Amino acid sequence: MKSLKLSGISVNTIFFFLLKIWIGTNIISAFFYILINDYNVNEVNGVLIYTKLLFTKEFWQAILLVIFYGLIFSSPTMLFLGFIIKLLTNNKLILVFVSVILVFASFYLTGFMALKNSLFYILYPPIIYSVVISSLILIINIGKKEKLI
Repeated sequence: MKSLKLSGISVNTIFFFLLKIWIGTNIISAFFYILINDYNVNEVNGVLIYTKLLFTKEFWQAILLVIFYGLIFSSPTMLFLGFIIKLLTNNKLILVFVSVILVFASFYLTGFMALKNSLFYILYPPIIYSVVISSLILIINIGKKEKLI
C-alpha cells in the first residue's frame, strides 16, 4: 500500500502526474464512449453489421471531437484536483473519490448530462470517465521510480 500515499511531492511532479491522467482519461474514455455509443453497429434483419470500423474517417473524426471537448471541459477539474493533491490530501483512494465527484460535477455543470432523455446520455459518459480516471489515478505512479543497482 506504499504506492497509495503521495507525500512530499513537488508542483512539477503533480503537474506531470495530472497531465498523464488528463490526457490518458480523455483518450481512453473517448474510445470507450464512441464504441459503446452504437457508433459501429447497425442492425439489418436482426443481424448486426459493423459499418464503421476503426480505420474510417468518420470514426476518427468523432474520436478527435470527443477528445477535444473532453480536454477543454475537464481542464478546470484537473486544476481543482491538482490543488487538492497539493493542499489537502496525500491519499490516492481519497483522490479517486474526489475525482469521481469532480467528473460528475463537470458533466452536470457543462450540460452534457442533459443532452438527451435517454439513460445512456445521462449516466454512461460520466461513468466511463469516472472508471477510467479512477483506474489511472491508482495505476500511474506520481514520482520517479528508484533505480535498482
